[in-house]
Amino acid sequence: MIKLLLMYSNGHPSQAHTERLKRLREDISVVVADSEQIAIEHAADTDIILGHRYLRQTLPHVQRLKWVQSTAAGPHHLLSSELRRVNPILTRCTAFSDIVAWHAFTLAMAIVRRIPEAVKAQQQGIWAYSALNMLPLPKTAMVFGVGCIGRELATILRRNGLSVLGVTINHSPEAEAACDELLCADINWREHLHRADLCFITLPLTKHTNRLFDSSVFRALPQHAVLINVGRGGVVDTDALVHVLQDGHLGGAALDVVDPAPPTKSDAIWTAPRLLITPKAAVFHPGYQKKLEAFIESQVTRYLNGKTLLDLITINKLAEGT
Repeated sequence: MIKLLLMYSNGHPSQAHTERLKRLREDISVVVADSEQIAIEHAADTDIILGHRYLRQTLPHVQRLKWVQSTAAGPHHLLSSELRRVNPILTRCTAFSDIVAWHAFTLAMAIVRRIPEAVKAQQQGIWAYSALNMLPLPKTAMVFGVGCIGRELATILRRNGLSVLGVTINHSPEAEAACDELLCADINWREHLHRADLCFITLPLTKHTNRLFDSSVFRALPQHAVLINVGRGGVVDTDALVHVLQDGHLGGAALDVVDPAPPTKSDAIWTAPRLLITPKAAVFHPGYQKKLEAFIESQVTRYLNGKTLLDLITINKLAEGT
C-alpha cells in the first residue's frame, strides 16, 4: 500500500481530487490532514507527503517517507535538520510561474502609470491628470532570479518592448535565451543598476540573498526606477526601502512580499510614499485550486510510472544556500 498524506497550505483538496488520486493505482490510500494532530498520527506509515503545511511537525515521526511535494515555488523555508536527516525526494511547485510573472508586471505598470494615485484622486473626487506625476515609460528591466518565474517575466517584458538584463546564480541556456543580457551573480551586477527603469526580484531567501537589496542598491538605481518584489520579503531591507522612498528617491516600489509579514498597524511601511502592497497575492487566481490539483496529480502519476519528477530540489544544495 502507498499512503499519500495531503496537507496543502492554501485551500482544501477537493473530493474529486482525492478520488482521482486513489484511482491512479489500486494500492493507493489518501489521507487529508485537516489538522496537525491528524498529520502526526498518520506520519509513520506515510510514503508521500503532498503539501508542506505540517511538514516540520511530521518529519520527526516519519518512518518510510520517500517524497515531499511542496506547494511552494521556493522551498528554502522548509529546510531543517529533520529534513536533512530524512532526506526524501523534494520537489517544488512552479505551476503558477506565469500568474506570478503577470502580477509582477501589473504591479510595475501600476506604479509607472500612477494607478494608486488615480484611485486616491477618484475617492477624493479630484479630476486632475497633472496630479498623477506619471513616470517615463520603461525601456530596460533588471530581473534578479531567472528561474521559472523570472523567465516567464522576461518573456512578458520583452513582448512589451523592454530590454531585459537578467541576474542569476545558476547560468543555464534557458536563462540566457530568456534575456537580452545575462549576468552571473558573482560578478559586479551593481555596476549595471543605473540602467534599470524597472527592477524585479524573484529570488529565494538564502544566506546569500538575505537583505541583499539595501540602501546602497536602492540609491544606485535611477531616481525614476521602480522596484518590484515577488520573491521573498527578507531579500529586501524593508526599513532601508521606506527611508529611500521617504527621501524622494525611486519612482516607487511594489511589494507582494514583505518582512516582517504582516507588518504591524503602526509600521511605517503602510504610509511610505509611492509604495503599493499586495498581501502575498501574486500566486492566487480563481483557478488556483484546480491548477494545483492538476499539477499534483501529474506529479504523482510521474512518480508511479517511474518517470523523473518535475522541479526536483537537491536538499544538500538547499542547505548550502544555493
